[in-house]
Amino acid sequence: MITVVLVSALVGGIAFTGSAAALNSDTAAPYPHSPGTNAAEFPVSVVAQSSDAITQNGMKSMTLDFGASSGFDGSVGNVSASSASVIVASSDGQRTVDPANVSTTQNGQITLTFQQPVSVGAGDRIVADVPNVTTPSADGSYTIGVSATTPSGTTDGPVTDDYRVASASLSFPNQSASQFSANQSVNVSGVIPNAGYIGVFTVADNGSRGELVGSTEPIIALYNQRNYTVNLNGNVDESQQLMAVAYYETSGDTQSDRLNGTFDPNEDAVVTNNGQPANTTGFVTTVDADGRVESGSEYDQGARLYFGQGEPSTGYQLQTVENGSAGRTVTQFETAANGSATLDTGELEQGQYVVTRIDDGSVVSLDNDSTTSPQDDSIYITGQQFTEATATTGSSGGGSNASGDSNASAGNESGAGDNGSGNGSGSGDSSSSGPGFGIAVAVVALLGAALLATRRE
Repeated sequence: MITVVLVSALVGGIAFTGSAAALNSDTAAPYPHSPGTNAAEFPVSVVAQSSDAITQNGMKSMTLDFGASSGFDGSVGNVSASSASVIVASSDGQRTVDPANVSTTQNGQITLTFQQPVSVGAGDRIVADVPNVTTPSADGSYTIGVSATTPSGTTDGPVTDDYRVASASLSFPNQSASQFSANQSVNVSGVIPNAGYIGVFTVADNGSRGELVGSTEPIIALYNQRNYTVNLNGNVDESQQLMAVAYYETSGDTQSDRLNGTFDPNEDAVVTNNGQPANTTGFVTTVDADGRVESGSEYDQGARLYFGQGEPSTGYQLQTVENGSAGRTVTQFETAANGSATLDTGELEQGQYVVTRIDDGSVVSLDNDSTTSPQDDSIYITGQQFTEATATTGSSGGGSNASGDSNASAGNESGAGDNGSGNGSGSGDSSSSGPGFGIAVAVVALLGAALLATRRE
C-alpha cells in the first residue's frame, strides 16, 4: 500500500471555487505529469470548513470525480483499496485512514468508503492519494470534482481541484565534447515536468539504450523548456551517437525529497508520453587527436596532440629546449575561442620542446604547478614514427598520452549549471605558409555546430 504524506508540499493548480458551506478546494497533482501514463501517485486534497456536515457527523465516504473535466479520457479502473490511502492533517498532526472499499465507474468516478466514520475538524486538510489513475492523453489543464459524505448521506461539495498534464520532451543537437576536458559535458534542452533526471547513454547496435555515460543532477519540475548540462565524466572518448532519456525519481513523497535523490536507471523510471519513452539522440564529436600535451610526456613523430592549456584566440609557438632554455621557434599557432588547438608533430625532429606565448615569450604551464620553466613544462618527441598501434598502447615515458581512436576534429563544450547551454565545434588547418609556420597546426574550434571529419589514416 502506498501512503503519501503530503500536507503543504502538494504541487498543482489551485482553485477556490467551492461554496462557503461546502469544503474548500486545495490541490491535485499526478506524478508523473505526462499524458496517457499510469500515475505512480495522484494526491487530491480539500480543506474542511466549520459549516461542513462532515465536521459535525464524520466522513463515511469521499468521491473524486475525474469525469468532471469534459476532456478526461483517462481511466480510474486500476485504483484499488490496497493502493489508495487518505490522510487527515490538522494543526495537531496527521493520521492515515485506509479506505475499506474503493469503487470506480467508467465515467471517471472513484468513491472511497471507510469502515468507520472518519473524524474531521474545521480547517483539517483531507488528502486522498489514488495511484494507478491513467492520465488524459492530451496536454492541458483538467479538474476533479471532490465531495465528502456523512454516514446519514449528507454530502459536502462537490468542489473542484485543478491539475495539469504536460508531455516531457527532449532536444539533443549534434555537438562536440572533448575527451581531454576535465569538464566533459553536452547540452540537452527540453521540458521535464517531473522531479527527475536526464540520462545520456550510448546507443546499442539495435538502436536501444546502451551504457550510461552521464546524467544531470536532480531537476526541479517545470513546464517550460530549459537547457540542461549533462556531465559525461570523461566517459566518451570517440565520436558517436548518444541517447538522452528523461527519467522521474521513484523514491520520496515530496518534490523536496526527490530533489535529494540520486539517479539510478535501474530504480528510477523512464518518462513516457502515451506509452512512448521521452528520449532523443544526437551525434557527439570528440577531438581528432591521439593524445594530450602534458608536461614530461613523450610522443612519437606524427602524433596529433591536443593543446588545451591556452587562452582564447591567443598566439603561441613551439620552441626547442636547448641547455634548459627556450631555443629556436619551430612553429606558431593560434588557439580557438576556448583556448585549445591541435598540433601535428609529423615534421618535428626528435628532441625536447616547450610552448610559449608569442607576445611575451612566457612559458605555458603544462602541469599546473607553481614552477614554470622550459625544463619543467616541456614535452619530448621520440624518433619513433607514430602508428595506430602506438595510439592504442601509448608511447609516453612520463605518462599515457594516447587517446585511442578518435573519428572527428572537434572540441570542448561549455554550460552554466542546470540552465547552462551553448557549445559547438569546428576545425581548421594552418599549413606551411611562411616563416615560423613550417608545421601543420590544426586549430580546433569549439563554438558552433559539430564538424565531422574523416578519420585520419
